[in-house]
Amino acid sequence: MNVAVVRYGEIGTKSRQTRRWFENILMNNIREALVIEGVDFKKVEAKHGRVLVRTNSAREAVEVLQRVFGIVSLSPAMEVDAELEKINRTALKLFRRKKRELGLERPKFRVTARRITKEFPLKSPEIQAKVGEYILENEEGEVDLYDYDIEVGVELMEGKAYVFVDKVRAWGGLPIGTQGKVVALLSGGIDSPVAAFLMMKRGVEVIPVHIYMGEKTLEKVRKIWNRLKKYHYGGKGELIVVNPKERERIIEKLREMKKEKYTCVFCKFMMVRNADRIARDFGAKGIVMGDSLGQVASQTLENMYIVSQASDLPVYRPLIGLDKEEIVAIAKKIGTFELSTLPEDEVPFIPKHPVIRGSWEEFKKIYKAIFGEELGRRGC
Repeated sequence: MNVAVVRYGEIGTKSRQTRRWFENILMNNIREALVIEGVDFKKVEAKHGRVLVRTNSAREAVEVLQRVFGIVSLSPAMEVDAELEKINRTALKLFRRKKRELGLERPKFRVTARRITKEFPLKSPEIQAKVGEYILENEEGEVDLYDYDIEVGVELMEGKAYVFVDKVRAWGGLPIGTQGKVVALLSGGIDSPVAAFLMMKRGVEVIPVHIYMGEKTLEKVRKIWNRLKKYHYGGKGELIVVNPKERERIIEKLREMKKEKYTCVFCKFMMVRNADRIARDFGAKGIVMGDSLGQVASQTLENMYIVSQASDLPVYRPLIGLDKEEIVAIAKKIGTFELSTLPEDEVPFIPKHPVIRGSWEEFKKIYKAIFGEELGRRGC
């Protein structure tokens, strides 16, 4: 029978009761991913630190499930009774298939075996030796434990053997739904989708919010979020678009006061204020931004401090210590980079000389002049 063998990482370090809770959420997310992507499956079950997905399309299932957070690696495998003869024949069959796929006449290979439960009479090194010997008796090849072309894997548990020749790396992290909700501000640039992605990876459900800048940018952000949803199994967030009525008045007032240099800081402050309102409506526990320290004028410590005062909720900045090249590398890997570089609406109100190290005291005075009310330490 075809089975996708799913391995997790951090979940295995939890106590038994907590681990079972994480496993159940992971299995629910696996089922959701398979249903959404149209992959037929018969059963999803957790056994001895593994999740087994029984399906007639193990390779197709693996392709989808490598985007499910909480999974460290996967293998499309064949399940057989834990008898040496059956294990040998299955290993040879998969070895030949992989050999043809690689186009190699005499591939180097190794066999790795693990007895997850211990009822099989042979120990792991003995299984490896027996399977490797059987392959050499029936196929051209060479054993090499370190520099190999093919790795034949055998995992045994509860009287069954799971034999495979592929081990696909996944993203790891924690299953979405285990760490609550956050609001993520999506601007359409390269950085904010990566910030949202990294929060998803830590098991957080993301509520995406876009502050409207124009139809071209909005269409671009919709495409970005549709891409990010391919990693958001277990989350229910749909894109929320906010059209801030106060923006034009703020910009005009800043011009009158000759404080245009504070335009970007004010815009981001109001973005966070809007995000704060939505977060409270949804019971979210924080706001996510794509700031990277020192990347642009609004992302200095001083200016980020001012922006953070717009909410009593934590403002998370998962990219804070990454440089642009590191952020771009992640964006390319997750498929948002090309979307983020699509054309967007021009922003006409960006000042020529934005403030680099804004003063919180001065900001409060400008805020009072615009809104006619005092700001405390926090903006809400």
